[in-house]
Amino acid sequence: MNRAKIRRILTLISLLLFPITLNFFSPYVSIDGAFNGIISGSVIVFILLFLSGLLFRRAWCSYVCPVAALSEYTEKINGKSVNRKRLRIIRYSIFALWFITLVSGFIIAGGIKGIDPFHLTENGFSVDMPLKYITYYLVLGSLFILTLTIGKRGACHSICWMSPFMVAGAWVGDKLNLPQFKIVSDHSKCIHCSQCDKVCPMSISVMKDQKNGSIMTQDCILCGQCVDVCPKKILSIKCQKRKTK
Repeated sequence: MNRAKIRRILTLISLLLFPITLNFFSPYVSIDGAFNGIISGSVIVFILLFLSGLLFRRAWCSYVCPVAALSEYTEKINGKSVNRKRLRIIRYSIFALWFITLVSGFIIAGGIKGIDPFHLTENGFSVDMPLKYITYYLVLGSLFILTLTIGKRGACHSICWMSPFMVAGAWVGDKLNLPQFKIVSDHSKCIHCSQCDKVCPMSISVMKDQKNGSIMTQDCILCGQCVDVCPKKILSIKCQKRKTK
């Protein structure tokens, strides 16, 4: 079984489990916990995402995130590339607002009073009553519509509040020169066919970026589609340190 099939299976399983795991990715649950002085399960997940970024950068977005499967199916309808820089402004503005609210919640609550991984998820299921099903489908529908209207991974580029944690982890790991998984290139053999650009789900100009020897943009999710499509096999995923001058 090749990498692409494994990735699709993993993301499909993650999407099917989304009714169970929704609260662990929820910005609302984290804020509700903060105003009660509680570190909720979602905050713990966000911390783990930061730590994963130290080594795996944003691979979580490609192999584990439940929205990955949804985005991949939606891409078959609208596979238009997006303006990453413009959408990044929206995404980080949303993240900043959420983060400020989260910190404010802990301050108002008088600090951290405890840790409860199952805050608002007492039964172990995020969606365990009719009202929560409405919330679940609203979330799922919003993510679907955003991706359908904006283009490739539209929801990921525009509203994802989790990617900044991985980006921060990747940045710290790079500054510490830790070994990180990344797509590397033997760029001298590139024939400029642009196949890598066409298949990239994150609208990255792979052909341009690979000239530096590796794809270091914060938007790369290590899906490996560019690696698989390259006719000259000049791209590969490796774990290595940043080359210092």
